[in-house]
Amino acid sequence: MSAFNDTIMRHSKLLLFVIPMVLLFSCVKAGKEVAEELGIVPSTCGSDGARVQVDVDGSAFCADAHITAVSDGTSAIVTGVGILGSTFSIQLDTLGIGTHTISEATNTVMYMNAGTPFVSVGDDAGTVTIDLYDASTGRLKAHFEASVFNEMSGSSKSLSGSVDVTCSHSE
Repeated sequence: MSAFNDTIMRHSKLLLFVIPMVLLFSCVKAGKEVAEELGIVPSTCGSDGARVQVDVDGSAFCADAHITAVSDGTSAIVTGVGILGSTFSIQLDTLGIGTHTISEATNTVMYMNAGTPFVSVGDDAGTVTIDLYDASTGRLKAHFEASVFNEMSGSSKSLSGSVDVTCSHSE
């Protein structure tokens, strides 16, 4: 009987954590929709020079909370955070116009949702096409398709999307 009571207590503690988190995320999502309807938060994803949007297994992600884009003139890293807490990051090892391979070692991609990281693995996780890089203004436009993998769960996600950002310069 003691083992049964211990099991019930463990599950009760888990439910006491999970239920408020589900309610919180529901309220945040509903709050975002209300904010869009009131015009407080834009209903479109970003603007020219400040946009990171990704389709994650058919669901739209927009970096509508924060975008960081930094370049040294030959490479760049772009990170976008969504209001609901998801994060997308792409490291571009070259800024040469054209199509480049995304892999575990070059042009890496990371998507994080609810604290669960998905990263590009292997030698051919996808492709990124640099459409524009203007070194004088820092403007970078690219689109990509990639598969990312979570090593803890063994699950994967398909990503496709684009970045249109203005990079700050670093040495």
